Amino acid sequence: MWPLVILITVILLVMIFMISSYSRVKSVTVSGNEIVSDKQIKGFSPVKPGTSLFAVWGKTDKLAQSLKQRSMRMQSVKMKLVNFNQIKIKVEEYPTIGYLYVHGGYQPILKSGVIIKGKVLNPKAGFPVLKKFKNPEKLRRTIKQYRRISPPVRAVMSTISFSPTKSNPDRIFIQMSDGNKVYASISTFGDKMDYYPSINSKLKVKSVINLEVGAYSYPISKKQTSSNTTTMHGY
Repeated sequence: MWPLVILITVILLVMIFMISSYSRVKSVTVSGNEIVSDKQIKGFSPVKPGTSLFAVWGKTDKLAQSLKQRSMRMQSVKMKLVNFNQIKIKVEEYPTIGYLYVHGGYQPILKSGVIIKGKVLNPKAGFPVLKKFKNPEKLRRTIKQYRRISPPVRAVMSTISFSPTKSNPDRIFIQMSDGNKVYASISTFGDKMDYYPSINSKLKVKSVINLEVGAYSYPISKKQTSSNTTTMHGY
């Protein structure tokens, strides 16, 4: 009879556990987020207070991945079951690296290259604003190149404007926060802009720097002529 008694006892204990509060998630806490609110993450989460632990055990990685896919802001999500029935969610967000000006508002551009459709009225300082990009392909290529630039150089770029000419349909104009102006091509400015600190250190006055073909500069206060054009060496 003992095997039967043990089996019945186990079944009773399992049934008692299943109907008790200990068989369900007690609480969900969130950390690491700055842009996406705790409320949003908890709303997106497939695990909520009251969720059966049978739906969580051995599945936290899969559940975390499901949560990550709910927001383009989230770079990574880790989910952990602690203290038996408490869920901790740790989030790492994609940082904002710039803004796209659209109809009186600014759409954040993430490090992943994704543009958030929601607008903000006042972009944070230290991030450039992209303007006049009506062609989605030109914009995509510009963002791809921009992501290649080192953060210290990105920090002194105020605006990036699409400024095509007949001779260069991919030309862009970059207004620097230090007063210099830069002309470059979409296809190459991602690499060439990292030379900006070296170029800037050789300038005696605020200048226009042309990186379209090679690299040269001339003072902003003067017209571009052969007499006042200075060739930049070592580039």
